[in-house]
Amino acid sequence: MKKIAFGLLCVLGFASFAFGNFEANFKKSIRDLTNIDVEIQVKKELKSFNGEYFVIGRTKGGDIFPVIVSKDGKHFIGLSSVMNFSKEDSKMITEEINKAGAAKMQADKQALGKLFASFKESDFVMLQGEGKDLPTKIVVSDPDCPYCRKHLENVESELKEANLKFIFAPVHDENAFIKAQLILNQSVKAKDNARKIAILRKYYTDIKLSEKEKKTDIKQVKFTTEKIFGSGLVSGVPFIFEIDNE
Repeated sequence: MKKIAFGLLCVLGFASFAFGNFEANFKKSIRDLTNIDVEIQVKKELKSFNGEYFVIGRTKGGDIFPVIVSKDGKHFIGLSSVMNFSKEDSKMITEEINKAGAAKMQADKQALGKLFASFKESDFVMLQGEGKDLPTKIVVSDPDCPYCRKHLENVESELKEANLKFIFAPVHDENAFIKAQLILNQSVKAKDNARKIAILRKYYTDIKLSEKEKKTDIKQVKFTTEKIFGSGLVSGVPFIFEIDNE
């Protein structure tokens, strides 16, 4: 997922751009600098700097970034700790950034819920938690990811607190896709957590695949991988998301 914040907050000087109204100028200035289209989510006049505005921009992907923008929208600068804001402005900026961050988190949560609900149950390996009314967590994972392997080491402890649904989106080479598909294929016949975990741990190693295994059809895992990363909501693994139980 494209990130814009780092490119904006490191800007040390003002940037000057073409004519037009505030919103059009601001959008053009960002587009010319980053080649990314944005919308204005918050625009509030500052008391600390005459004729300038505090603006929170938002990309189409939902990323937000705060900047100080000139009255005509032609110039902007990233926030800095050396800026001497009034108490009123500091309070307003803090509140608006917190609200924008909370709104983004809520929007991301809803979008992630829809994304994972769109997959079939056969796209997951379900591990039932050891208790009633436990939350359910989606685990986006890759058998060749060292951090995913580390996460799997403690899976029994996690099952005391939540149900876990593994779905695969490998970021490594084709062997990782084959391992993920083999896990899905073999877990269908597993009747309990212990057998499913044993299958997971078998392939979450540097196991050498047989020639027969190398011919496994990995279409299913390719589909889940492309859909997950194509959403722009997940950028790496392991990725864990707690869904709202109905």
